[in-house]
Amino acid sequence: MPSSSGDSSAFHGILSFLMLVFIPFLLLKYHKEDVSPFDENNIMILAFFIATLTYVAAMVTEFKLRIHDVECPKIIINTGQLSAPLASITLLVILFPYLGLFLLLIWVGFFIKLAIDSYQELFQLLGDAARRASELLWKLLRLETKKNGQINDQSSAGSCTTSDSTV
Repeated sequence: MPSSSGDSSAFHGILSFLMLVFIPFLLLKYHKEDVSPFDENNIMILAFFIATLTYVAAMVTEFKLRIHDVECPKIIINTGQLSAPLASITLLVILFPYLGLFLLLIWVGFFIKLAIDSYQELFQLLGDAARRASELLWKLLRLETKKNGQINDQSSAGSCTTSDSTV
């Protein structure tokens, strides 16, 4: 998988090129038939569209974060690295089923590896968020307790002065 921005650009370029090459082959395969690829392989076409949209969303997010010199979370990078090959593989399953299914099996292996990496990072991020939320909650509770203590002190001081003045 890509490790630098140059590798990432090459990765995106290669997978975009594959998708652009496979689409005309799809049209060529169904050119003389009365059946549309949307009718015969509707699940694979739907998977292709979902994977492509996910890939584009992850890629745009990653590039926007790089422009602002912000480190991109590993989850977004892994999502882009998984969805782009899946989009190409779904088209390949339609065109060449056995080769596509073999590559899908390899993709599942990469999915498991990247899911484990993302899983660890996700729980680390959730743990940090929970710790920060807990700290914030305790600060708010202490602040509220101090406010209530000051209000009680002021009200008891005010009641003492009013009772002294009546006597």
